[in-house]
Amino acid sequence: MDLEEHTLETAGERCEECGAKLTEQELRAVLESGGPNLCTIHANEVVPVAEDADEAAGDVSY
Repeated sequence: MDLEEHTLETAGERCEECGAKLTEQELRAVLESGGPNLCTIHANEVVPVAEDADEAAGDVSY
């Protein structure tokens, strides 16, 4: 039996923090970012981790 590879291209309909139903725009943002299912209010509260901030700034030293 061959198994096909499937990708997850759907997001949950509700915010993981407060349970509010996500709007179409919020669902699109979740799919594009690959991040957690968060409403706009909780998505704005996300703070980048220091390593992520350094990588985004290009200041990573190996």
